[in-house]
Amino acid sequence: MALDHVVPASVCTSMHINYKWCEDFSNTVLACAACNGFCNRYSPSAGIVPPDTLEAFYDLRDRIFSERKIRIAERREVEHRFFSDK
Repeated sequence: MALDHVVPASVCTSMHINYKWCEDFSNTVLACAACNGFCNRYSPSAGIVPPDTLEAFYDLRDRIFSERKIRIAERREVEHRFFSDK
């Protein structure tokens, strides 16, 4: 298991997001090591405005979580097909 930031620390730094919001437990999830490695180099889509309130940060966090969840599921399916074909 691995503790992962939903909004990655690198994104928080580059967007000048409040450090306390980034390191808060509400921005972390428990993930298996394999899922944590899938598409782990997340970059936000163009046009994302840095949040200036905690509520806006949570909206960003939820958006990123949804995007990453889809990408991880797609990657897991590719891996599953690869190993099933062997």
